Amino acid sequence: MKNFPVFTLIGLVLVALTVTGFQCGSSEMTSAKLYMSQRNYEKADTALTRELAKNPQNSEAWYLLGRIKLEQGDYPKMVEAFDQSLANGKEFEKDISDAKKFVWQISINRGASLYNRSAVLERQSGTTKNDSTAIYRENAIAAYKTALSVNPDSVITYTNLAIAQFAMDRWDDEIATLKDGISKTHTHALDTLLIDAYRSKMNDFNAKITAAEAKKDKQGASALYSQAITQVNEARAMFPDNTDLMAIQTDFYVRSGRTSEAKPSIREEIAKDPTNKINHYNLGVLLMQSDSLEGAIQEFEAALKSDPTYDVALQNTAVSYMKLGDKKRKAVQDAGGTDKSYVDDFKKAAGYFEKLTELKKDDPAIWEYLASAYANANMVKKAQEALKKADELRKK
Repeated sequence: MKNFPVFTLIGLVLVALTVTGFQCGSSEMTSAKLYMSQRNYEKADTALTRELAKNPQNSEAWYLLGRIKLEQGDYPKMVEAFDQSLANGKEFEKDISDAKKFVWQISINRGASLYNRSAVLERQSGTTKNDSTAIYRENAIAAYKTALSVNPDSVITYTNLAIAQFAMDRWDDEIATLKDGISKTHTHALDTLLIDAYRSKMNDFNAKITAAEAKKDKQGASALYSQAITQVNEARAMFPDNTDLMAIQTDFYVRSGRTSEAKPSIREEIAKDPTNKINHYNLGVLLMQSDSLEGAIQEFEAALKSDPTYDVALQNTAVSYMKLGDKKRKAVQDAGGTDKSYVDDFKKAAGYFEKLTELKKDDPAIWEYLASAYANANMVKKAQEALKKADELRKK
């Protein structure tokens, strides 16, 4: 599990909870203020409820009701009452703002404290599957949600809430939290967390798909692929320049048999940046898997133009030439012809494998691939030398 820091706020904004002075008004308002001065909040609540039934636009009554809910720790009701007060007048706007800051700070501090306790328990128990750890994190999540209810523009709160949801493997909740945060206060930190949340969600899909495929549940795997592709497409729409997300998108399309759907988005990325080796490589893989070998070679070579030491591109270029040579040879044999031009493809494959051996001198598998290319190109002596080298490496 990833370890993220959670942030606390040092110090609290103290809210003066003095009752407004007695003024002429209804008997309900007078009674409510008297009861509040005596800290008899139940009777004060009853008096204010009666007042608001008669006069629902009484801004002061709503404000006092919000203060009562603050004292009782009923923060959702507090927010509702304060919002009603502001909807009917701005007289208590500063007092309401101060009260909300107070609730926000105690809530975010409480959330951070609870989450940090859960982290200590996790380290002590050595597992994330701990009932006490889960309880602390559930309470931390509740505290952060309270903080957001009174201050929906706090980056710290969105960050801490997302971290707690991540720790509970609640990818959908985490994604929703971060998207909400980005819509209100867009920062690079929230973008980074959201990208990571999507990656985690995709890993979860991978695990579920693997399990479904192991059970031969084709229908279940297909449904999971569709959900995963929808999610990763959503992520790509938000972060079109993120290469990791594009690689995940391509992987899901390929594994689900929807290769053709991945090609347009990669070609769009190549048009934006023709020097991006990863985009060229990914398109080459798609083309190779659909047996468009010439096109695949073109993309792999474009990737190598940007980075001549890009080992996976070297290997797949060589493999593509091997496949192309074999394809041409079979066509000649089926037609009963004598054309030997396919040998050139095996020679080109050998050339790329040779470059790969320079990067991976101690990999016997690469020398064996090179030996195969030499043999198909009728370069028998070199094939024997490459096999000998592979054997020597395997004996080390």
